[in-house]
Amino acid sequence: MKLYIANTTKQRNIFAFRTLETGRLRQIPIDHGSQMMVLDGSTEEVEAVIQHHQTYGLQDSSRIDQSKAFVGLCYSVNKPVPASVIEKTIRDNDIHLTNNAHNRRQASVAALDSKLRESGIGYEGDMEFNAEQAKGRDENDDTPTVNETIATSKAGARKK
Repeated sequence: MKLYIANTTKQRNIFAFRTLETGRLRQIPIDHGSQMMVLDGSTEEVEAVIQHHQTYGLQDSSRIDQSKAFVGLCYSVNKPVPASVIEKTIRDNDIHLTNNAHNRRQASVAALDSKLRESGIGYEGDMEFNAEQAKGRDENDDTPTVNETIATSKAGARKK
């Protein structure tokens, strides 16, 4: 059986596992957006590697459409992961990461607001937090991909 691992992140990944018979550590670098055949072995060896890495988020490439979360690595047995699946997963990952970042910014502002209210310094709310993504060195488009304002309400104020 052959085990193919696809890297659907935007960074290089070193896929590491130990062989069952010898216990030897194998490390296979996988560039972003690409895949490698990492193991050509018995069913038991392939299943052991899959089961071990599923704990860390390894997904079956045939079930990625059912996944509603970020997918870092995916696998396929006996045939390469289709390029269309890798491309779609990378696009979906961008959406998941953007949404998660927004949720984390909101939670961070809410936690800061709560701490300041509890600190006893007289803070009553009404904080505003602006987030804007700066242009990267490889980007030519001046339109920011993140441009948002998160505001907290004043203590006792009614929300409209």
